[in-house]
Parts: sequence; structure tokens; C-alpha cells
Amino acid sequence: MRKLLSFSLILASLGLLTSCAPGKAKSEKAGEKVELKYPMEYVSDKNAIEGGTFSIGLVTGSPFKGIFDPLFASDSTDSGLVSLMNDEIFWQNEDFERMGIEGGMATYTFDTDKNEIIIKFKDGLKWSDGHALGVDDLIYTAEVLGHPDYTGVTYDPSEHGKIIGMKEYHEGKTKTISGLEKVSDTELRIHMESLSPKLISGGGALMGLSRIIPKHYLSDIPVKNLTTSDKVRKNPLSNGKYVLSKLVPGESMELVPNEYYYLGKAKVDKVFLKTLTSQVALESLKNGEYFTYWGLPSDIYEKYKDFNNVALIGGYDLSYNYLMFNLGHFDEKTEQNVQDRKTPLQDVRIRQAMAYAMNLDEIATAYFKGLRTRANGVTPPVFNKYYNKDLVGYPYNPEKAKELLKEAGYVDTNGDGIVDKDGKNLEIKLAMAGGSDISEPFAQALLQYWKEIGVQVDFTTGRLLDINVLYDKIQANSDDVDMFIGGWSVGTSLDPAQSTSRTARFNFPRFVDAENDKLLEALNDKKGLADANYRAEAYKAWEKHYIEDIAVEIPMFFKYGVEPVNKNIKQANQYHDSARSRIFEQLVDKTPLKATN
Repeated sequence: MRKLLSFSLILASLGLLTSCAPGKAKSEKAGEKVELKYPMEYVSDKNAIEGGTFSIGLVTGSPFKGIFDPLFASDSTDSGLVSLMNDEIFWQNEDFERMGIEGGMATYTFDTDKNEIIIKFKDGLKWSDGHALGVDDLIYTAEVLGHPDYTGVTYDPSEHGKIIGMKEYHEGKTKTISGLEKVSDTELRIHMESLSPKLISGGGALMGLSRIIPKHYLSDIPVKNLTTSDKVRKNPLSNGKYVLSKLVPGESMELVPNEYYYLGKAKVDKVFLKTLTSQVALESLKNGEYFTYWGLPSDIYEKYKDFNNVALIGGYDLSYNYLMFNLGHFDEKTEQNVQDRKTPLQDVRIRQAMAYAMNLDEIATAYFKGLRTRANGVTPPVFNKYYNKDLVGYPYNPEKAKELLKEAGYVDTNGDGIVDKDGKNLEIKLAMAGGSDISEPFAQALLQYWKEIGVQVDFTTGRLLDINVLYDKIQANSDDVDMFIGGWSVGTSLDPAQSTSRTARFNFPRFVDAENDKLLEALNDKKGLADANYRAEAYKAWEKHYIEDIAVEIPMFFKYGVEPVNKNIKQANQYHDSARSRIFEQLVDKTPLKATN
């Protein structure tokens, strides 16, 4: 549900495996929907076998962190691994709506007169150790999320603080959250100050609560110590398909079926996942070393698309790439962002100039085989109700970029090719992760575009960064980072407050803006609970202001996710509704098929 920071985005669950390969072909217009090149589902015509080991190759430039707790997993790799062991309790339909959708462990509805969320669990649910699962676990999850010692990034006081009693609990004034009323072991009523349309898709106050954690197993551990405990790092409990049985930290993991999984025991004997580098991924795919791969670099798409051991499925990704600017810091005492960094990038005209200087269409063709399209906003086209096709964004316009720099007082006064102001050249530090074959040439192309408008851009520390180092620098707002490139996996609640409100920890630019506050608040209006179009229009108004007027985040690419499916998998798909996306892919042979071409 939340946004996750990563340059190489992974949506990882066995029901929805996506690679990092982006879209189909360059479109004439930013964000324009192109005709789907590949089907969204693969089904083998062979009979499924019983058992077998489902093997996964995790393509990454770094060891995974291994924080197997959904409240603390802050990058997409760990979140993907968590998804193997922890199911979201609410299901969604193909429009990403969750309210009232049957099929999951729980459902929820609203009482608009009383400002209540009513959550009901199925009877007989269990954790992987056989202990009952239900309301107590959801209450405990909320208590960890709102705890004064919570060290994750999901808690948002502007949203979770609307649960009655949460603010006092978060400030350490109470031991419980008064607004959480346990009606029974299977029914919980959440008393709210107000209800928001965000709740329809599981956002707002429900953000982060769709993946619950076991109270009976973890409550004896202080919240501040959860991320270092063996119960999280080595022996996590499961309510999902699989249970962790063996771990080589950062390198590999084995999982076995959860005997108590509410949808029935998985029909394979084991899941084996191992990390491998992008340099060996292509040969591994050709040799059929794994049944599927997470995080395949997009630059090898042209090389593997014709392998006869794989079938390609595709669909629009819930993600996009961006350029962001470092403008301030997060104040831990006030829990608010402060836009106070001394940098020329505080001038919106300079940020806009950096955007117009990038020839993203050219990059999409040269480095991504035309399979990405220039993003015109922060809303992927898969969101039919919310995508704004009329938003222009920042098409390549170097002359406009130069005009904006001049308006900001930057001109080249000494003929060195770099614009300057008050005797100081405009020099900017860029942070970006390496890890794939195209990372360096892609980054160098951007540096050249900016140099052509007279801006000197150099890499932070002089080189591309390890992705974990990049995360740390961004979250700390390191002073040697002026701007950075990454990607968002967009939460299905499409809640911009998670990353753009003045209280959001995911607001990495650390910007604050009164008009932005006003437009975000409009998204919360109760009108959206009754009028399906109200929130969509309010969202488009917010996005237009965020992109055109604030420009602290420059959208770069939308992606069309392509996944190579080994033909010895029985079934795989890229659907977004839970009923279809959670179909388990049995095997038709115990070993992956090797390519012969």
C-alpha cells in the first residue's frame, strides 16, 4: 500500500511477479497508453506436477537487508521477500478498491454517521505456528506502527493521527489506542475523527495496517529492538503461502508451504530464492537456472525476448522513475519536514530548468529500447480514473531551460560554459544507484544534457552508489546530495500525502507548501465517499500543482512491465485484482526449461 524507494522496482509475490523491464514502445505523447504487446497471463498446456522446488533468481547489486517485518521493510526488495510470508488481509478489485471486497482474511465497511471503520476477520484463521490470527494482531500492529519508539517510515501523523486516541498514544501519554474497539476476536471497530475517501482503497488511516504482525510472538520484544531480533531477522512467523526454513543472510533463503495458509497449502515442496548479479542474469535465464527472476535489468530485454524457454507476459507497472531535489530535513522533534537547505535548487525555476534539459524520449529509445515512455506526472496510466492525459509535464526544451536559468539570475559571465551568479558557478551533486549495465551510460547522458544548458553536475562521491548507500543518504538528506534519481512503487490507494505532506517521512525533498496542504486536504473531503468522480478530479488538481508549480519531483519514465516466464511454470499473470493475481503457479516439470536458441 505504501510507496517504496528503489531504482530497480520489484513487485514481488508469486501471484504477481514483475521484472524491471519497462513498457512496450515509445509513444507520441508522454504517458500515452500503448497497445499491450504481450498478454497479461501465461498458462501452460501441460499438466501440473505435484511438489517440486519453485526457484527464484533475485537480480540485485547488493545483499538484501532481511528485515522480514512489513512495518519495517523500507525497500522494495525486503518488501517483496516479506510478501512470500505475509499476505495483505484485504483483497482488492481491478480498480484497486478494497472496501467491501470479499476473499481475503478480512473485509471492511464504513459507518459514515459514526465515523467508524468496521473490520471483520474470517473465522478459524491461524499463523504458521497454529496460533489463532485476528483482531488482537491488528490492534498490536497499529500499536507498533504508532509507538513512540517505532523506527520505520510508514507512520503518518496526518493520517494515522485521525484514529481517536492515536495521537496521545504516539506521544507516549497513553498505553493503548482508545479508538480501537475490540468487539470480538474477529471484529474490530476503528473510531475515527473523520472518514476519508482514501480508505476505499485502503489508504489513509488503514495505510500500513493491511499486513499484520503476530502479537503472541513479538509483543515481548521492545518496539525499538524489533528490527534486530531473531524473530524478525531469522525466524519470522507467516500468515502467507510460505514459512522461512533456511536463511543465508543477504544471499539466499528457502521456504516451505505454510500448513495453516487460509487459501490452502501451496502445491510445491519448497521455494528457493538466491541473489545473483545483473552481469550473470542473462546467461542464467538462458540456462534455465531459475523458474522466475525478480529485478531483471531492462537493458537485457532485447537479448532474452526471443529465448524459446520463456513466454513473455506484460502489463502496466504501478511505478515510475523520478528526479528529486534535496531541499531540507525531517525534524524528529516536530515530526515535520523543514525546507531550509541552502541550495540554488530552492528556486523553482532552476528545478524546472533541470527538468526541461533532459531528453527523456531519446533516453527511452537509446537505453530502454523504447519500452519506457516519458512520464507526464506521478500517476501511472494503469489508474484509469486518476491518470491525467492532458498534463504535459516536462518535454525536452533546452531553450526553455536556458531562459529559466537566466530569469533566476544565472548566466555564463566568464565563458567557461557554466552559468554563474554572484561569481559562483552553478554546480550540483547527483546521487544515483549503479548496478546495471546501463546505469553509467544513462547517468552520463543526463550529465551531458545538463552541461548543454550550462549546469555542471557531478556524481556524489564521484561515482554511482550502492543502492543501500543511496537509501541511507536520501533518508538522511545528506549534504553531499543535491538531487537524486530513483523510483516509486505506487501504493494502490494512490495517496499522495504519503510522500508529499509536510508530515510524511517519505517526503524526501522535504518541501512544504501551503497550497499543497490545501489540495491534499481536499482529497480527504467526505464528498469522495459518495461521489466516485470527486476524488479523481481533486487528485488531478493536486497533481497539476505538484508537477507544474512546485516541481520538487520531476517524473521521468512510466514503465510497461515485462516478465519472462519459464515455460515449465503452469501459470503466471500480471493482473491487479487479488482474485486472479494470487493464483499459484504450479510447475509442469521439476526443473526449469533451458533455451535451445
